Amino acid sequence: MTPKTSLLRPRRWWMVSVTAMACAVALSASAFALTITPTFTANFVTDFGSDAAAAEAAWIAAAHVFTTNFSDNITVNITVNAVAGTSVFGQSSTFLNSFSYNTLYSAVVNDVKTAADATATGPGGSVTQIDPISGIHTWWTTTAEAKALGLIPNNTNTDGTMTFGAGNPFTFSGPITAGTYDFQGVAAHEISEVLGRLGLCGGTIGTATNSHSLIDLFSYSGAGTRVLGNGGGANFSIDNGTTLLKSYNNASSNGLDCRDWAPGTNDAFNQFANSGVTNLVSDVDLQEMDVIGYDRVAAPVPEPSTATLLVSALIAVGFFLHRRIKA
Repeated sequence: MTPKTSLLRPRRWWMVSVTAMACAVALSASAFALTITPTFTANFVTDFGSDAAAAEAAWIAAAHVFTTNFSDNITVNITVNAVAGTSVFGQSSTFLNSFSYNTLYSAVVNDVKTAADATATGPGGSVTQIDPISGIHTWWTTTAEAKALGLIPNNTNTDGTMTFGAGNPFTFSGPITAGTYDFQGVAAHEISEVLGRLGLCGGTIGTATNSHSLIDLFSYSGAGTRVLGNGGGANFSIDNGTTLLKSYNNASSNGLDCRDWAPGTNDAFNQFANSGVTNLVSDVDLQEMDVIGYDRVAAPVPEPSTATLLVSALIAVGFFLHRRIKA
């Protein structure tokens, strides 16, 4: 999500060493198993200053949306950082693992828990048994997503890092003040990317060209017509393009994220956001997280108020950075 006034989100690949400290809090609800553990860095506390407690509470409220709506018995570990000023709005980085398509397909099929999962993997679904891409290519998941799908064991390693520009005008709770941005919506956007809502759309990860992620399987322009790249006309669909649920951003025209939503209804997963509005995690957002590997609970819980790369083989992972800056 980028502020409509306007938060541009170019991608960059960095070699990153992450160190984090300060208060770590495990977020989970007793009835559900998904746990998100943030570690707020010293910079987060220092740079947000008098707003640090409110910013932490807002981030925790955003994470609560996922821990109360999904029941995967895993822990996702996220370092939450800040920098002074406005050169950064919000950015996320995450480690990646590569898998064969057959391995990924089997994991998705074995993880069917909901009606949406069954539609996505059944006859006429978007997740097909045959790899839809020919030639040399690579399939990736974030480490959090790999844990949710049972592709790697649960662990205490850092799954991702996010950084916020503390000088930006944010509202942390309650109605969003004119001229400010919904911090909870921005945080939910970044958390979801660490969880796996991350399109690669044929891009290059390290030396791996023609790279794709699980979410790319759900991109269609119409019935039976996939859009695996980052061009326009792409929409989220779980039934092979028969039903187009929401439009994706046209990354070929703006160079931003190909699997964020296109402009429209205010939504935490949008590429662009306006100031002065609330950006909630919507029902279609939760459905998207469901089909990319997370186990949605039977009765969705409403959201609280507004809330690069080290390429590897089997024992290492990639590191993917998404960055937002104000134009």
